[in-house]
Amino acid sequence: MKKFLTLLLVIATVVSCAEKAIKKPDNLISEEEMVNILYDLALITAAKNTNSNVLVENNVKTMPYIYNKYKIDSTQFADSDLYYAANPTVYEGFYKDVQSKLDTIKKRLERKRQFEADSIAASRKKNPEKLKVAPAKTGKK
Repeated sequence: MKKFLTLLLVIATVVSCAEKAIKKPDNLISEEEMVNILYDLALITAAKNTNSNVLVENNVKTMPYIYNKYKIDSTQFADSDLYYAANPTVYEGFYKDVQSKLDTIKKRLERKRQFEADSIAASRKKNPEKLKVAPAKTGKK
């Protein structure tokens, strides 16, 4: 009897693990598009954390912006997100792709800043007179 219960428990475990936890939605967002959505959400979150006033002043609502940009609705996004999140390996891959995109932009911005700093330094060396500040006018005659 003990062997039978053990065997039954093992079979039940194998069968339950073999099933997909979440059914694939009919309107599943592609993996590539999901990465793009998560990337945009990361940028928007960074913008909110840096200066949320800009988003408020320009009346930017995060999720409606995403839905409109990708021509999806909240249900489609939620179902797709839940489906992909049920497979941690795939979901982790999404975030690695997002991080890679963010790193690429960060490097590009750093190169641009360095180029601008080098240009300003070179300009100062060539034309030191142009950079002098004119004395303020006092309005006295």
